[in-house]
Amino acid sequence: MFFGHVPVRSYKHAGQWQFMPKDVLRAGRTVAELPWDPEDLVCLEPAEQEAWSPDGFTRTGWRTEIRRVIDGAGAGSGCCCHPPQAAAAQQPCHTAPDCLLRQYQDYTIACTLPVRALMRAGESWMIPRTLAFILDQRDEVETRFHAARQPCDGCGALSPDGSWRTPTATGWKIICPACAAASLRRYRRELQGAAYACVREHGPSPANFLCAVCETARPATDWDHCHAHGLIRGPLCVSCNTMEGQGKEFLARPGSVQYLLHCDGCRAQRSLPPHHRLAALRRHLHLTRGAQGCDWPMHMHVTLEEADGGYDFTVHCSGSEHRARAVRSVRLTHEEAEHVLSHTVEEGLTQEA
Repeated sequence: MFFGHVPVRSYKHAGQWQFMPKDVLRAGRTVAELPWDPEDLVCLEPAEQEAWSPDGFTRTGWRTEIRRVIDGAGAGSGCCCHPPQAAAAQQPCHTAPDCLLRQYQDYTIACTLPVRALMRAGESWMIPRTLAFILDQRDEVETRFHAARQPCDGCGALSPDGSWRTPTATGWKIICPACAAASLRRYRRELQGAAYACVREHGPSPANFLCAVCETARPATDWDHCHAHGLIRGPLCVSCNTMEGQGKEFLARPGSVQYLLHCDGCRAQRSLPPHHRLAALRRHLHLTRGAQGCDWPMHMHVTLEEADGGYDFTVHCSGSEHRARAVRSVRLTHEEAEHVLSHTVEEGLTQEA
């Protein structure tokens, strides 16, 4: 884990990640010794060339990450709380920086709070030079770490990237897909209809299975279950389990809708879990109204507000030919939204069959 630009080794004890206090103090002193002048600012520029995805998950540099936060808040072209044409009539408390700060003041990167340090200068966003240095250094170290070829704990084969790293009860291990497939079982829905509370108490362990969603063989770490019905869906690796819990980007994974319908309750009701319903609407608009090839995260590509009798969506996209930011407004009535959700479920059931 990074404290600023300083990597700190962690270890696992009783299922919890912990740090040595002396290592944390050392990192804190290193960061504190850097010169800090909040008025010494540099321009925040997008760095799309920093994007890389060695393990199938898109990673970007911190500058692109913050740019996406700004665009997601609507601050790139005015406060998202008011229409652009009403900007002249807005009060100071509704300016774009305040709107951004209100939504993302606790957004962290490497244990820093970069959004709180942003300042607007004309059409540009500025950030303290020292904070930019800290985050640049962190990106460089993390890139080198994930690019390092580490040996598989089973066969000794060198990993091409960081995708072989997987958490276990005692910490991280390097397990290649071949060793994972040879030593672990592929889930065949053996626990279909089983209550999560019972499986959690009496097993089997999810560590005996491969992740039910990952296309490349990867060890599972958790029993995923439907919180609405309390039923097991399958074993997931830590990355897929986190994505499913957030309900934002999980539906972008191949076969994700079919997987969610492994809950007998959802399947019988022909519905998705509550926290995936809005994600399914975002996914629909991402596919039907977004620019082709747009690589923005789905939850930033499509923002929404619930309105009386329906939903108001804003589709943002910088995936056009000239990378110009396109913005489209879409309204779905409650009936139209239900039709999209019903079609999503039926499509998932058909593909599974």
